Amino acid sequence: MFGFLFNKKKLNNAAHNIFSIIIEHSRVIDFYENYSVEDSLDGRFDLMSVHMAIVLKKLDHHKNFKDVPEFKRILQEIMFDNLDLTLREIGVGDLGVGKKIKVMAEAFYGRMIAYQNLFSSENKDEMSNTLKRNLYREKTINEDILKKMVSYIYQQYELIIKQDIEKILDGHIEFKLPSN
Repeated sequence: MFGFLFNKKKLNNAAHNIFSIIIEHSRVIDFYENYSVEDSLDGRFDLMSVHMAIVLKKLDHHKNFKDVPEFKRILQEIMFDNLDLTLREIGVGDLGVGKKIKVMAEAFYGRMIAYQNLFSSENKDEMSNTLKRNLYREKTINEDILKKMVSYIYQQYELIIKQDIEKILDGHIEFKLPSN
C-alpha cells in the first residue's frame, strides 16, 4: 500500500531535480553573452522551453516505459508551479497570475511542438526561423550566432536522447555546455 506513495515521492523528487538542472542550465551566462539571448524573464523562459522540449521529447521516446507518463506529468506540473511562483515574486497579483499562466502555457506548448517537430527532421533552416521567431523574438540576430544556437540545440538533443531513461527517472541528466 505504501509502495505507491514511496514511488510517487521518488518520482516527484527526481522531477524536481531534473527541472532544477534545466533551470540551472538555462541560466548559463554563455547563452546571454555569446548567443545573444536576451537576459530577461522572456529570454530565460524561452531557453527553459527549448531544454524542456528536449527532455519531454526524450520522455516521449519512452512513453511505454514504467513511470514515464507519471514522471512527465509531474515534471510539467513543477514547471508551471515554478512559473506561477516566479510571477508572484515579481509582483503579479492573484487575479493576473492565472491569465498570465494561460498565455505562458500556450506559448510553451506552441514552442515545444515546433521544436519537437524539428528535432528529428534536422531542418536547420526551419529551426533557425523558429528560433528567430521564439527565442530571439524577431530581433535581428547575427547569422553565425544563430547557426551556433541551431548546432547547440541539435547536439543537445542527440546527447539527451542517448541518455539512460532510468537515470533520468532517478533525477540525473547531463546537458552539454554551450561553446564559445
